[in-house]
Amino acid sequence: MKKLMDLNKETAIRLWVQQFGKKQKAMDFSGREIAKAAYNDRNSNYGWNVDHILPLSRGGKTADYNLICCHILTNDEKADKFPCFKANTKEYEIKKRQNHYEIVSRSSEQRNEEDEVINFLDVAQGLACWKQCKFNGGNVFVGYVKIRVEISNESDQLLVRYEKFLHELFRAESIFVEDTGYSYGLMYNLQHNRAYVFTVILGTVPTKDDTENLLDDCVTLNTYSDYFIRKTGFESIQIVCGMKSYDNCFEMSLNCKRDIVEKRVQFIDALAIDELVKTNTSAEKKLEDTFSQNGFYPYNFIFTKLKNNLEKLI
Repeated sequence: MKKLMDLNKETAIRLWVQQFGKKQKAMDFSGREIAKAAYNDRNSNYGWNVDHILPLSRGGKTADYNLICCHILTNDEKADKFPCFKANTKEYEIKKRQNHYEIVSRSSEQRNEEDEVINFLDVAQGLACWKQCKFNGGNVFVGYVKIRVEISNESDQLLVRYEKFLHELFRAESIFVEDTGYSYGLMYNLQHNRAYVFTVILGTVPTKDDTENLLDDCVTLNTYSDYFIRKTGFESIQIVCGMKSYDNCFEMSLNCKRDIVEKRVQFIDALAIDELVKTNTSAEKKLEDTFSQNGFYPYNFIFTKLKNNLEKLI
């Protein structure tokens, strides 16, 4: 008998965001449609829960790399079967890939080939395909935001509040904070500020729409920055929005921290974006005649209505 997983809803939603980004509906690996709002709802046609790829009974761990969001019916059909099982009338096999396990369709070694053939004579299907195509040749895209802040005091409380604000705004799985030391102001000014860099990891960003949402969140943060600087202990806030591509999820898990968290970027403006974000969003048209500076483009846009509402509180 299958051992049920004790997983709270907050963790399940975090895994959803990690696997599907900001989508409210998605397809599980067997092709069944699931809805973010229908977690653990057996009365819904879109009900889903979280399953172990390698079953607990076979030594599988309750860790992100071994968990997958899937339709409740798919989970019931998979159960503790290993290595082969059938779900939604299709046959699958659980295969070991170096130090983790993956679910692979037995009808094809390439998961992407399982998708329906696109009818390019249908303009809707053709343009939908174009919309999903990223500029880079990788298969897995990770969104990230780096924020450099300076504060004039040693207030840990201010940093904690800001980190919580970032969690809520970006719905991020991971946020890292680095103390980069003191930053000195104008010549002969003895006052110095403490500088910190927040790195927000957004997990996979599979479509252009997701990239546009990421950029919108950064513009929102940039709009709030003026309020934070004028009403709190922040002296300056600079934001960099970027993306990194990988061939597969395993490569991403191995290299993400080194490529993103530990990567040094040059903060050139209040808000700047990299080439991948520029190419896959509306920013490409806005920055048509703008040249990059060390791979980043100044993008100091704000949401006017939000800024006007914030001005009333300053």
